[in-house]
Amino acid sequence: MTDTPKLPYCADYVRRHDRDRFLCSLFASPHRRDDLFTLYAFNQEVSKTREMVSEVMLGHIRLQWWHDALSDLAEGTVRKHEVIEPLAELVKAGALTVEDLGKLVSAREFDLEDRQPENQAELDTYIDQTSGHLAVLAARLLGAKGDDAEHAARLAGHAYGLVGIMRAIVFHGRAKRLYLPKDQMEQCNVTQGDIFEFRKKDEVKTFMRALADLAHQRIKNARSIRKALPKSAHAVGLQVVLANGYLSKFAKAGYDPFSAEFGLARPASLRLTLNGIFKRY
Repeated sequence: MTDTPKLPYCADYVRRHDRDRFLCSLFASPHRRDDLFTLYAFNQEVSKTREMVSEVMLGHIRLQWWHDALSDLAEGTVRKHEVIEPLAELVKAGALTVEDLGKLVSAREFDLEDRQPENQAELDTYIDQTSGHLAVLAARLLGAKGDDAEHAARLAGHAYGLVGIMRAIVFHGRAKRLYLPKDQMEQCNVTQGDIFEFRKKDEVKTFMRALADLAHQRIKNARSIRKALPKSAHAVGLQVVLANGYLSKFAKAGYDPFSAEFGLARPASLRLTLNGIFKRY
């Protein structure tokens, strides 16, 4: 019996902790996949900060460690770390900049505030600085150039990021964290307690359906300019396919954000494969 080939550290790390982006990366050019896995592994390392610490101060210390590690890279010093070392190669080659990577770290300061976004605009800023910015960097690694291409990648990342926030409601709720727009919840008569205690109220479903409608519009916006994203970077746009699939399952679940059918849904692998093969999203 042939043993399953062992994946490089970053690839395996992303496969275990960021399954969606791992699957999308498989449709990138083979000689660029490891670069994507390195970027996504770095993102996973910084994005999990809040979940790893029991005290906010420890989270700040951890993020500062990453800032310092990036500063060392800028000065030519590479810390011994499974993600830093391959990341250093990308920085050295000019494929990524320390400044752009630092933005991903800084964006996670919001997670440590443990407060709810006041409105959709504040949530959009957070998504843009995390999932949106990450998509732009991934597209650059795959050869995307110019403002139009990067805008297309950003919109794809933004659509996926919004759906991701919706799917993580139970996960965040258990930790008494909330990433939903406060003003919209109040307009729909939805309280923090409704979310934290997973109450299956009609008001919650109405609110979530409105958010799903917004996510559908974000997907539509991303698809409207997909031609601006070069075929070489289409793996980044495939996140839109997964986001759309999750929204379909959300509708079948009656817009219940606490439904396992939505929150624990598996990625639409067949649809992803077909879109990956034909380089579309």
